[in-house]
Amino acid sequence: MVLEAVTFNPTVTLPDEAGDQGPIQYYLVWASIPANDDKGIVIDNVLEGDEIEVYNTAGIASFDKVSMEPIKGIVGIINVVAGGAIVLAEPEMAPLVAGFTAGVEAIIDAVPDELGTARRTAYGLDPGTGDYAKNEGGLIVCMPESSGAIYATDDYHLTGDTKNEGRLYKYYSDDTKNVNAFFPCPIVNDSNDPTSPNNGRMSATSGKPGRGAINILAFDERFDDNAGYYNVGIIITRHSNIDQDVQLKEQLLEAVPNSIF
Repeated sequence: MVLEAVTFNPTVTLPDEAGDQGPIQYYLVWASIPANDDKGIVIDNVLEGDEIEVYNTAGIASFDKVSMEPIKGIVGIINVVAGGAIVLAEPEMAPLVAGFTAGVEAIIDAVPDELGTARRTAYGLDPGTGDYAKNEGGLIVCMPESSGAIYATDDYHLTGDTKNEGRLYKYYSDDTKNVNAFFPCPIVNDSNDPTSPNNGRMSATSGKPGRGAINILAFDERFDDNAGYYNVGIIITRHSNIDQDVQLKEQLLEAVPNSIF
């Protein structure tokens, strides 16, 4: 496989191998998601056991009173680790980064000068009040078990004291838990137990047999009064190909310019 500068689209399919370098262990994926795009982005060819981790986000969106011209999100693979080595050096990544940045700029151009009310970060936080939203805003990551995009209906609203404590796992609805979806939230209240329900979630592992797809989109039910966008950095770990002596995830992140964050 050769990673090439392309026009980034709303869907990307994970390749199984990187040409002569063999099976892929890690994928570095960037996405930009307009808040008014009710389909979001799709990452296809996700295998059972693949771990999807949101490692960074940027941007802000509003979910009331202001609309923007319809525009689709973009997603693309920026680099991979295969055969125990990072495939692309920084000069080889430059065209990919430039192509992605051009796509982000097109999305930014569609954003109105003034956002509306109900502003949210990707983590569902209102930066003006410090409150976390229960019913709309921020991102939702729909794992393969979801069989498509999840919208902000009553079945998937957050519960409890989300407003003050954040989008912790203990405040997920049963329907959200049952399909393995998650709301990115970096809050850690129990550092001794990463899986504690008192923590937010930044990752999930696919439990769907065979191959499936991930949808990532703004959490809402009605999208025509939304404006803004979220940039998202994602690391996908294909655990079935990991040699425990080769842990290059951190080196992969360090090798990539954080130009969108």
